[in-house]
Amino acid sequence: MRKVSLVVAALAAMLCLTAVALAGTNQYSVTGKIASGGTKSKPKEVGVQFNYTIKADDGTLTNPVKTYKIHFQGLKSSPKYVANGKYCSAATINKASSDSGCSSKTHVGTGEVKAFVGAAGQAIDPGNKCNLKLDIYAGSAKSLALYLHGQSPDCIAPISQAIDAKLTTDSTGGALTFTVPPVLLHPVTGLDSGITQVTSTIKKIGKGKKALFYSDGTGCKSGSKRQVEVTFTDEGGTASKTSAAAGNC
Repeated sequence: MRKVSLVVAALAAMLCLTAVALAGTNQYSVTGKIASGGTKSKPKEVGVQFNYTIKADDGTLTNPVKTYKIHFQGLKSSPKYVANGKYCSAATINKASSDSGCSSKTHVGTGEVKAFVGAAGQAIDPGNKCNLKLDIYAGSAKSLALYLHGQSPDCIAPISQAIDAKLTTDSTGGALTFTVPPVLLHPVTGLDSGITQVTSTIKKIGKGKKALFYSDGTGCKSGSKRQVEVTFTDEGGTASKTSAAAGNC
């Protein structure tokens, strides 16, 4: 453990002595897959597959992304029915530094986050990876808990951190919004985490309006393409919207 700490400290010192480069501009792409169908009279429970990639336009380490708003056209959500009112919140997971106390009934999805650690705007060192597992839980009646975890050799630093992701609804669908805490933005003091790829799958759970996610035709006309729109806001405050079709309405 001491050897790893010395290596990390040396890496941080080396990068701090390097002349600061102008960071490149983040470029985003998203993909999604959501089943078609669902009307107000017959809402349809659906699962959600959602992925995105980030790269800098100059090939350097990407700028850390601090906030995300992921909007799913035509979808609504009801986490309160997932486990009969039982939840596993981000606060609960973080207090225990583990999800071992979460009921399996509250577990709603999985995924993976791939990133490199270094200085935004500088060359990527392939050896400084931080790949984390993602487990998703019903966090409350209006939120999901996104639990990210990993350790060496998959990640340069040990990580066990949950994020509270708020679920909201508007006239055209539903959104998942969350802010990434500093420990994930900077897993090593003085260094940045540049995400390259995220994959996630939320299971189809429940029935009709008592499903975790369901489609009832709101804001998504039958026969048209269902859009997933993401607003990425990096740590410097630069926001960028990206959308993609995720199947038919």
